[in-house]
Amino acid sequence: MDPSRAYAHLERAILIGELRPRERLVESDLAEQLGLSRTPVREALRRLEERGLVRILPRRGAVVADLSPAEVESIYEIRVCLETLAIRLALAAITPRQIARVSELETYCSRLLSSGDVITLMAANDRFHDAIYEASGNPCLLEMIRQLRQRVSLIRFTAWSLPKQIGRSMAEHRQFVELLRTRKTTRMASLIRRHLRAAKEAYLLHASPGVRGRGGRKRAFAAQPC
Repeated sequence: MDPSRAYAHLERAILIGELRPRERLVESDLAEQLGLSRTPVREALRRLEERGLVRILPRRGAVVADLSPAEVESIYEIRVCLETLAIRLALAAITPRQIARVSELETYCSRLLSSGDVITLMAANDRFHDAIYEASGNPCLLEMIRQLRQRVSLIRFTAWSLPKQIGRSMAEHRQFVELLRTRKTTRMASLIRRHLRAAKEAYLLHASPGVRGRGGRKRAFAAQPC
């Protein structure tokens, strides 16, 4: 097994919850479980740290990353600003061919609904949004959006496993396509804000029980043992 396969194995285990937040990732144990040397495991852990799924701590080694409610709130405040800007720039420049590509990806996402493959659906969802933001003509903006999206990868799987959340997201995707065609900038900006707000609330409410976020509202995080 090479580093890429080790990475894929560990990424999936983290995203579906087989490896829990703050759980220690011992190189020697993982190498034995996967039947390979420690070198590819170490490389996979380094790549997962870049992805935001793992943290490598001095004198403690690697652990599965976690996110506090405050971190999630902060990430989504910035995402709303950046993605609203990307939407406005995209609507001013998007071509019919690019709109057709976005529509194709919306259809592809809808077809995946019955597959039960949440990770593939998440990736398709990202491609759908990226196809819109690429039309902004600002690769730096797109890269910043992708980096922030990666920061919440850790908690996306649980929310995307909820039929109600998936159904709502797919319905909003269809609205995105229609608003792109009609160039409704204000409505499109409002939709992306609502889309992100719903995603944030779903992630906060389904990560783990019992922690309160801003304003004393009950949130979905609990302190995990070190």
